[in-house]
Amino acid sequence: MAILECKNIKKTYKTKNIITEALKGVNFSVEKGEFISIMGESGAGKTTLLNIIATLDRATSGVLSLNGKDISTLKSGEIARFRRKELGFVFQDFNLLDQFGNRDNIYLPLVLSEENLSLMEDRLNEIKDRLGISELLDKYPYEISGGQKQRIAIARAIITKPSLLLADEPTGALDSTSSEMILNLFRQVNEDGQTVLVVTHSLRAASYAKRVLFIKDGIVFHEIYRGENEAQGDFMERISQAEFMLGRGKKL
Repeated sequence: MAILECKNIKKTYKTKNIITEALKGVNFSVEKGEFISIMGESGAGKTTLLNIIATLDRATSGVLSLNGKDISTLKSGEIARFRRKELGFVFQDFNLLDQFGNRDNIYLPLVLSEENLSLMEDRLNEIKDRLGISELLDKYPYEISGGQKQRIAIARAIITKPSLLLADEPTGALDSTSSEMILNLFRQVNEDGQTVLVVTHSLRAASYAKRVLFIKDGIVFHEIYRGENEAQGDFMERISQAEFMLGRGKKL
């Protein structure tokens, strides 16, 4: 069953009579339980696409639906509620509030949804051990490392049990050891049933996905799937080869 459907998504910006087509007709769908990475050179349109999926921006035309609901029909007052209920976000720079403890940072989307404390505690108890954050809950973001901050951010993103978890360069601010830890967490939450969509320029990060979409010149130019028994290193090599060929303007 498709969680997300993008049908002919276009985005045009107008600045001083200059028209820029950021997206020229993006088409793809995301099935429940998938783990997808989106790759593309700077300016290819991947961040614009992510912002539209995240309801932070609106498409100029096309249909974007999540769980069968056309997002473009949502009114301004409905978007924030829809976002909190259906979407989880993980950002490159964590977006944690230093004035709040880590526990309260995780609770924040549930607080905004006016959920009761017992539900918040139950939800946190469900995820704290598998994310390895039990010892971090009573600390503040400024007291922990970058990798630990991203674990807190992942907890905040999935505590609402979103239909779709979105991540924008989630390892971009981390060292290699912390990056590996975070990518393994994404794999784990996906194996637990969470649908995941990651935008990244990192070959290693993309290789953790089961499918990789390549955005080029505002469209989905190519996609590759990871074989059922394919080693991660082999898949990363195929991603690298595809990226190289597409960079040379060759259709695969």
